[in-house]
Amino acid sequence: LHGLGVKFTCEICGNAIYRGRKAYEKHFLEARHATNMRRLGIPNTRQFHGVAAIDEAQALWERIQKEKKNETVNNDTFEEYEDSEGNVFNKKTYLDLKRQGLI
Repeated sequence: LHGLGVKFTCEICGNAIYRGRKAYEKHFLEARHATNMRRLGIPNTRQFHGVAAIDEAQALWERIQKEKKNETVNNDTFEEYEDSEGNVFNKKTYLDLKRQGLI
């Protein structure tokens, strides 16, 4: 009924074995898993729930960091500013021209 015959292992927790899906799901919120994630340099957020392999967690963390970096780059080009003559610039260009005194 509870699936206690099914074994799940977590490489992040030192190949700890959890019996049953409920115990396995619960362990992602425990201090042991959180501490080991922190040692890997990865935050223990909801995005990593269900990831039990070290290499998968590191690959996911790298992908999240790349997406976050691209998102901040896109924010600079998304916001538009207009000068007194009606010319439209993205945020970065507008601030650079304003600092130089050209606008």
